[in-house]
Amino acid sequence: MVALAGRDSELAVRSHYFQPWHYHVSDATATTDSSSKWTFDARGDIAIAELVVYVPVLVVALMLVLRHGLARRAGWVFLVILSIIRIIGAATNIASERDGNSDKTLIIIYSVMEASGVSPLLLATAGFLQTACADSLDDQPLVARALRLMSLLGTVALALAIAGGVTAGQATTESSLTQGTNLRHIGDILFVVLFGLICLMLGYCWMNRERILKFRRRLITGTSIAIPFLGIRVLYSLLSAYAPLTESISSDGKVTAVSSDSPLARFNGLSGSWEIYLFMSVLMEFIVVLIYLVVGLSVPLQNEADYARGRLADAWDADDDDTRKLKS
Repeated sequence: MVALAGRDSELAVRSHYFQPWHYHVSDATATTDSSSKWTFDARGDIAIAELVVYVPVLVVALMLVLRHGLARRAGWVFLVILSIIRIIGAATNIASERDGNSDKTLIIIYSVMEASGVSPLLLATAGFLQTACADSLDDQPLVARALRLMSLLGTVALALAIAGGVTAGQATTESSLTQGTNLRHIGDILFVVLFGLICLMLGYCWMNRERILKFRRRLITGTSIAIPFLGIRVLYSLLSAYAPLTESISSDGKVTAVSSDSPLARFNGLSGSWEIYLFMSVLMEFIVVLIYLVVGLSVPLQNEADYARGRLADAWDADDDDTRKLKS
């Protein structure tokens, strides 16, 4: 950022559909200085931090996938997907700011990555519950159907979030803009429904904890610790989806910036309060990921074949050896 005393000026750069959140302050005679391209606003700084954090997270998540398997129900593969989404989102945000937010494609990619990130986090949680219930609670038809429903909801919600983001980002008419927004609304409602089902299933697992294999109870404990943080993350996603639009499109295709006094405007994922975004989205998400990584690293890995089949010799607690027997 180049600034000369008494000659500072502020330039707000607008982009299609999204109200700009990026500001460069530069001297009027040195606007082309290359150093300004490496100056970022608060969201750009957050993106850099995410890039630094999620690269090692991706490495650890890949290690867990190699150890625990690629099965969707295991949950670990979704941590890999989440890490990739966050890395791509952060990289495109940084590239967009360097480009002065003039590349619509970069903005669309970033917005889609931002909106869809909560899906793999929820799917990972559902996958951990499936793993915890394997060879025990999932022999009940109702439980098995509920677990499949959670996986389906997460997948559909992710597809809607992506479709909504792309449709809205490429909108040339007010109707297509509204259509994209509605798709995202539906997707985020499904995220909330999925979170509710996860909470119900988690409660059921605790009620039947004695039936779950001993080492898999760590997944239940870890998920329970993560649930409050995950809930805040889902809430932010919902509020962000219903934040008022920052632009409208006239019948002749002209894009006009609009302002809103709605309290929900602060939750806009791109133009709202970066402090709220940092706390309710970025930090909450990372805390959940960190909890899951710690749990994954603490699960016994020396008996990989037994882990996959759920037949560890010490799978049951010794609290009541006379009544609990290892499944054969």
